[in-house]
Amino acid sequence: MAPLHRLRRALPAWRFRRLSTRLVVLYGMLFALCLLSIAGISQVVIMKNARDTVRAELRTSGSVYDRIWALRAQSLSDSASVLARDFGFRSAVASGDRPTIESALANLSARADVSQTFFVDPTGGVIGHGLPELRQAVATVPGTLAAGRHDAVIATKKGVFRLIVSPVLAPMEIGWVIFALPLDASEMTSLQRLSAIPLTATILQRGAGGQWRGVAGLARDDAALNMFVRRAIAGEREPGALYLPDGWAGALAKPLAGPTGKAEAVLLLSYPWTAAMAPYRAMQIGITLAGLIGLILVLLGSRRLADGIARPIAALDAAARALEEGNRTELSVQSDDEVGRLAHSFNLMSAGIVEREHRITHLAFHDSLTGLPNRINFRQQLEAALTRVSKRGESVAILCLDLDGFKGVNDSLGHPVGDALLRQVGQLLRGLASDGFVTRLGGDEFAIILDDSADPDRTRALAQSILDALGQPLHVDGHQIATGSSIGIAVGPNDGADADTLLKNADLALYRAKQDGRGVFRFFEPALDAAARKRRQLELDLREALHSGQFRLAFQPIFDLKKDRIGGFEALLRWEHPKRGNVPPIEFISVAEDTGLIIAIGDWVMQEACRQATAWPEHVRVAVNVSPLQFRNSGFQSVIFQALSRSGLTPNRLEVEITESVFLEGETSVVTLLHQLRAMGVRVALDDFGTGYSSLSYLRSFPFDKIKIDKSFVDSVAHDDSSAAIVRAIVDLASALHMETTAEGVEDSDQLARLRGQGCSSIQGYLFSRPIEARDVLAMIAGPMTAVG
Repeated sequence: MAPLHRLRRALPAWRFRRLSTRLVVLYGMLFALCLLSIAGISQVVIMKNARDTVRAELRTSGSVYDRIWALRAQSLSDSASVLARDFGFRSAVASGDRPTIESALANLSARADVSQTFFVDPTGGVIGHGLPELRQAVATVPGTLAAGRHDAVIATKKGVFRLIVSPVLAPMEIGWVIFALPLDASEMTSLQRLSAIPLTATILQRGAGGQWRGVAGLARDDAALNMFVRRAIAGEREPGALYLPDGWAGALAKPLAGPTGKAEAVLLLSYPWTAAMAPYRAMQIGITLAGLIGLILVLLGSRRLADGIARPIAALDAAARALEEGNRTELSVQSDDEVGRLAHSFNLMSAGIVEREHRITHLAFHDSLTGLPNRINFRQQLEAALTRVSKRGESVAILCLDLDGFKGVNDSLGHPVGDALLRQVGQLLRGLASDGFVTRLGGDEFAIILDDSADPDRTRALAQSILDALGQPLHVDGHQIATGSSIGIAVGPNDGADADTLLKNADLALYRAKQDGRGVFRFFEPALDAAARKRRQLELDLREALHSGQFRLAFQPIFDLKKDRIGGFEALLRWEHPKRGNVPPIEFISVAEDTGLIIAIGDWVMQEACRQATAWPEHVRVAVNVSPLQFRNSGFQSVIFQALSRSGLTPNRLEVEITESVFLEGETSVVTLLHQLRAMGVRVALDDFGTGYSSLSYLRSFPFDKIKIDKSFVDSVAHDDSSAAIVRAIVDLASALHMETTAEGVEDSDQLARLRGQGCSSIQGYLFSRPIEARDVLAMIAGPMTAVG
């Protein structure tokens, strides 16, 4: 004002007023120009912020889509893996039991909420209900899927589908379970709902001429659309501008890889610029009106307009940039005008994005059924705990537990009740281990991380309290469920300095707890690790032995006391390991049964025994001992039929030996199969008779051809009257039921004399002969019978 005062003193009053008026007009024009400039800049900033916001939301929506699909794919893969590991399903696949496979697929589809689930065998055969075009496309996917991939997108005439592929191993790949999820309008609507802005999601696929088109012809300029998609396929991942029927829009194209890795479809996310600018319309109008009013009241309104528009716009721009970089920013809302409402809308959008990020993160690190931390979260916490205790010289314990008999709960009461049981167990564990980190690893497996430094006895006390709590019946959805638990405990860093080792050792301790009778807890011991490695190596060696032909059969003669001649031979499995030499059956049979290899091994034994027996005289039978697991396999009858057909052996020369344990999982189905074998002409013998609990009831259920008296009775039959009485009772019972008897383990002449006097039909044991090689069988049959003569 000092220059103005000096000018006023130098000029007349009227001239000063005119000059002042002109100065006021000049100042007004200058302020008006400034205001108009600010308004113009504001328009540019608004448009830039709107576009930046759209691009940020498109990126976020694309990331959300990827994460949701990754979680969905993992969930479906886990569901398929559970089915693929199911012994019954693998047996159905191995035997070609189509109804069982279709039933299993239907159950899996219902649990996974997937409408179309298929099983594809190595020949390309497809089992499952679905569109014919989809079935034809699915058949070729396992063979063309790139190594290491378990999902792909395929385009058919009926639409685009995302496939989740999970192999079925037994132990080699014998097929694949494939989920097919349609990427249809419903899926796109679900994706659109996850966005804070009303974007449009569309699936593009190649037309007949190789042009990319949507379901209803998305773009007017097909060349521009194809160029946009080609750039995305070439590696361009940033959103861009695309001219659509509704005008220009922000767009992001995400190629969806097919089985070979080549994009067969593209997800196009778009948001029109007109819709993006809609929230800013009121503010733009306000800025324009403010500019016009400013021409009249510029001196009074310029600062207010500047402060009311430029500063909030700058703050909005900074907030948008921060949000684009992934940082949460809250704008201060100081008015309820357009700028204030814009800031409020921005805050809501920002909060929505953050909330969705938190939800996705929670799903990634927590179990959706129980709400407990999942395996990924558990591993991170365990690694952090191990790092912490290693620096402080402390210790941390993990308790791994699972529920005893949980499969029976699912099978008898249904999966909803099983899920409710898991939720209740999760709550119970959280209450008992309030000072620990409780997680669900998967299925019925739980784990707890516990600080073992403050109170070393706390781990033992917690394990016992869990066993006591789960030892009581639980009330779940109106059912009283008697369950239990076994617990394995490992303490780091002594039992493992890294998460993988510590968890593996806790699992070994859990396995020992189950071996010791369940309902107990066991701490890890180094011997368990050595035993596990030995067992694992034995399993690998068994698989190699099966494939490379290391097995052979030995035969022990069965002497017919009635006809004083050899009446048959029992086939005995022998394993000649290239490095360890002869491996006793007692060392590997249990491993073969636990891993399911006993089925394949038993099939080989049956085929080889029948083949060898065809060279023997017609009166000489071959007896083959059958594992309960092999007997319960749905394809067992077919195995016997094939063995007889290929070898040409008469059915009545084959004798199948089973033990009472085959009846433990249901008598009806076992008796049905036994009658089917009898109808084929195959003989059936009950092995180890008298050692079980219900032998007499089994004899009543099925008329066996032979009863084999267990060696434990034969050992003392010559000197112990009670043993002799038991043997005599068995022989008399068998005679009354028109069954033969064979005494096992006969080793001296006194035993033979007593057994012959009691009317035993035949004997087997070292007194007559040890097991011999297959090449010596014919010579023994032709030679003199001096051993029992």
